[in-house]
Amino acid sequence: MSSASASALVAALRRDVSPAVPCPEAVVLAQGLLHSPTPWPAGMPRRSIGGSPFRNAWRVARTATGLTYTEGFALRAAPAGVVHHAWCVDPAGRALDPTWPDGRGLAYLGLPMTTAWVESVRRRTCTRTAFVGILDEGVQRSRDAERVLTFGVPGAALVRVGTPVTRPPAV
Repeated sequence: MSSASASALVAALRRDVSPAVPCPEAVVLAQGLLHSPTPWPAGMPRRSIGGSPFRNAWRVARTATGLTYTEGFALRAAPAGVVHHAWCVDPAGRALDPTWPDGRGLAYLGLPMTTAWVESVRRRTCTRTAFVGILDEGVQRSRDAERVLTFGVPGAALVRVGTPVTRPPAV
């Protein structure tokens, strides 16, 4: 991941944050870690190219040894832009994306979460069949009383793999 890609991703998220309104961008900026994209390992089956990134990453993380479900935002090459996305992270903090072809993801900033905690949220929010992610605003506002958007992901639910976001010096 180039530092320019990481900086562009962080800057785009900071532009979208409003201090008055809890939002996924604020949670990811406060608690997230940067992950460098890495090519999909040869021999490891992908769940799907295309489709829902949340379901794809969740299925792979539950079945592949050593991978962690991670949700946040990714800067993609084509079509260019920042999107709410999910991927897996290996123990070295590298992003493995089961949804996008290699090279589409330029930078990833997200929350690596324990399998047990993700599953408990899925059960509590009734998203077990149509998993749309932990940070989905519709799920948080209608089913989960904005707990995650207001208070963040509990520290015990986070897996610390990746690079912290560095803050620019105060002016």
